[in-house]
Amino acid sequence: MIVLNPKELEKALQERQKILNAPEAGATIWRYYSLDKFLSLITSKRLFFSSAPSFEDPFEGDYGERAKESIRSQYGNGQYLQDLEVYRFLRPHTYVSCWYEDEYESFGMWKVYGEGVAVRTQFGNIHKLLTWSESEIKQAGRVNYIDYKTDHINVDCSYLPYFFKRKSFAHEREVRFLIQEYRPDWDDYPKPLPGKSIDLDLNNDIQEFVISPTMPLHVCDAIEKIIQQAGLTVPVRRSVLLNKPIW
Repeated sequence: MIVLNPKELEKALQERQKILNAPEAGATIWRYYSLDKFLSLITSKRLFFSSAPSFEDPFEGDYGERAKESIRSQYGNGQYLQDLEVYRFLRPHTYVSCWYEDEYESFGMWKVYGEGVAVRTQFGNIHKLLTWSESEIKQAGRVNYIDYKTDHINVDCSYLPYFFKRKSFAHEREVRFLIQEYRPDWDDYPKPLPGKSIDLDLNNDIQEFVISPTMPLHVCDAIEKIIQQAGLTVPVRRSVLLNKPIW
């Protein structure tokens, strides 16, 4: 990795915050769940972070052609290969929880997740869960949608590439919460996992459960009963997006 002097580090820190562009604490965010994963959420009361390699997008954690060309031209092929090895090594040690940012629920996201349940909360309620750890890097912010062939991705630190995606994914309006393992020595890194989870106080940190507008009514009733049996007081309702207007 490239070593920065104090002035360069200060500038880099400012640039990192600009890239993350984290929402205000009160910004509304949504997490759309398939029914099985929602049931896992309310029974475990833990928020799951998926490992980066498990995502469908093969560009997760990639830092684009422009950045790679810049490193090679400025610092030589040795630095380029060293950085490439570091990012490849850290990819399975990086875990992400993905959310949708908007005041309103998204019909497009319902089309993707089908007959599931959406969890509505505020950015600050999830962000506060990323408490400091000497063995983990924890960050949160909005995803930047770019052209990987022409736009330059900042690679001053190992987590930044995970806050970039290709423009084809811009409809996701994604906010990410990231956990990346950190150890001074590569030999000290733990074995990569399919994911990580952290405790989530559903009653205090979640504002609402919204059931898919296409979910059969009898299944909605069953979901509400399961939520009650789990000891949760979070408001729950069926989406009205497909309700017919009054003519």
